[in-house]
Amino acid sequence: MRVAGAPIDSPLPSSIMRLSARERLYRKGLRVDDERLPTRTYILSLAAVLLVALVLRAARFGEVPPGLYHDEAYNGIDALAVLQGERPLWFPANNGREPLFIYLVALSVRLFGRSPEALRAPALLLGLLTVPAAAFMGTSLFGRRVGLLTAAITAVTLWPVHLSRLGFRVVSLPLFVALALGFLWRGLRSGRRQDYLLAGALYGASFYTYLAARFTPLPLLLLVGLLAWPAARLPRPSWKGLLTSAAAAAIVVVPLAITLARQPQGLGLRIGQVSVFSPAISHGDPWGTLARHLWRTAQAFFLRGDRIPRHNLPWRPIFEPGLGAAFILGVVVALRRRGAGWFVLVWVGAMLLPTVLAEDAPHFLRAVGVQPVLFVLPALGLDALWRGLASPGARWRHRLVGYRLGATAAVLVLIGGLASTARDYFGAYAHSPAVYYHFETACRELAERLNGFLEAEAPGSRRVVYVSSRLWEQWPALRFLVPASDRVRPISPGSPPAPDDAAEVLLVFQPGEEYLPSLSLLPPGTRIAVTSDLYEQGDLEPQPRPYAIVLSATADAGTLEPIASLEHGLDLLEAGARRIAPDRLRVRLVWKASEQLSVDYVTFAQVLRGQTMIGQKDGPPAAGYVPSSRWRPGDRIVDEREVTLEAPLDPASDRLIVGLYDRATMARLHVLSSRVPVRDDAIPVGIE
Repeated sequence: MRVAGAPIDSPLPSSIMRLSARERLYRKGLRVDDERLPTRTYILSLAAVLLVALVLRAARFGEVPPGLYHDEAYNGIDALAVLQGERPLWFPANNGREPLFIYLVALSVRLFGRSPEALRAPALLLGLLTVPAAAFMGTSLFGRRVGLLTAAITAVTLWPVHLSRLGFRVVSLPLFVALALGFLWRGLRSGRRQDYLLAGALYGASFYTYLAARFTPLPLLLLVGLLAWPAARLPRPSWKGLLTSAAAAAIVVVPLAITLARQPQGLGLRIGQVSVFSPAISHGDPWGTLARHLWRTAQAFFLRGDRIPRHNLPWRPIFEPGLGAAFILGVVVALRRRGAGWFVLVWVGAMLLPTVLAEDAPHFLRAVGVQPVLFVLPALGLDALWRGLASPGARWRHRLVGYRLGATAAVLVLIGGLASTARDYFGAYAHSPAVYYHFETACRELAERLNGFLEAEAPGSRRVVYVSSRLWEQWPALRFLVPASDRVRPISPGSPPAPDDAAEVLLVFQPGEEYLPSLSLLPPGTRIAVTSDLYEQGDLEPQPRPYAIVLSATADAGTLEPIASLEHGLDLLEAGARRIAPDRLRVRLVWKASEQLSVDYVTFAQVLRGQTMIGQKDGPPAAGYVPSSRWRPGDRIVDEREVTLEAPLDPASDRLIVGLYDRATMARLHVLSSRVPVRDDAIPVGIE
């Protein structure tokens, strides 16, 4: 073929040669880089994206989310077993778990100790590494610009940001998906054996990450069909290379497969529990449930996402409006582009099956296999916008103007996604009461109190924590965060051991447990205080409820002159009140017993305005957990309560009075002596 006007032996014009080459690449399914980013620009841009990803994943790390959910704690407990010499390939506790993440947790705990931050640090690392891995995958599929945009979307989207801050093993799957697909596609383009080999090995390793990896053979089998279909415009594969890849994957998977074959309950137990085909889930309508789950999952992209606070800001979709629009455009581009575009759509559709086929769809943990492939789609949409503004047909005098406008438009959309994630995650999500309860924060706070109590042991003293065995066994986070020792003793509060020589003690039990016999473990003559301010709320419970009761018995060397002395050898040692709201007071009293009592007395706290009572809070001292009939000579009992007023406090006219009375007779205990004026056996207390 020759061009008119050109000599027969002259080459074709270079522009025609370039178009011809691109057309050949397009028909072979290879990427076409119309706007290949310079290497320096690409590296600097990717570095900036990584910096943003790091800030979003590391800011307030360990604080947001709060608490330590029991799934995270089980990983920590198994990591401790690894540090003690165990080397399993499958961890059967808590419905069974793959090993890779737990071994990384073991390394982190060895380096940083037993803490929520140490347990979650591997997730931060894996989530951060997924960003450059997404760039590699996107570049292999569509070129550097789409790769860079894919990495940026992975960096700023709330879903992967959140998973990078949790001690859940799900975060490890997207990294291996990105690397395996990146090398596979590079092998398809290059035909190099090492690319196929690495793709297979990394794909095999993905089965050691999370349950959803078991669904990945489906899109890969569909890929084989697409490779054999000319209309798909995919690269012409090296079938020998694909066999090499499959063999490498099989070799890596074999040890885990053998382990699971010996423990067949690990293959399908959890799937059977949550499947839409389980009558407990579908309530006799599996196909209707499946249809509803398909619709809900489709909404997750930009309408309504996961409702569970552990996984997401409830109901927040995956993409905010800007990236949602880019996602829609990217789907259109992928459909028209065929080749890698079709494969991306196949992968996303197939890897949504774990959530479509299970309860609570859309479920952002079960759907994690779509990451980071899903983020290629909005990247394609932004790339199409960029290309459209920079195309020769655009109405710009200079093409560079269009190129810069395209880049600016893409960056603005990404900034919008970044701002939305930062606002929703560090604002609404961080301050959500539902997040506090769903991450079982009360357990973590209790563990911190127990550790703090033990660490504050004075020289020459000895501190011991007695904790309910039921509480200890039911809450794995407690066992992970509080190292077991001779100073931490699980007990049955209803039948405690004999007291030992501990000078100071914490006694911890659950509401509703029989505990009175355990009061004998509190050293006599100490200051005894009760804390019941920790609350929990299960996933299906309508209201929070008390989590644990903590009784502390600590040394008290004070020899204060009593504010008032009452009959039966009772003294009021300390008394005070402060406003915690315009119409609420917190009252703190300390009683001391000088003799054994036989009656359970009641404390009264009343606020008077003139002769009118505008607030009252009566109840047993120490919230009733240490009844006065159990007080021993020398015990000092801290008695705190809140008084709600009918109107805001008027410091000029309102006064607070306190005292004790016998509930059976309603008679107040007589005040025998007092450092303050007393009337009607009521002791006045100043208000701050």
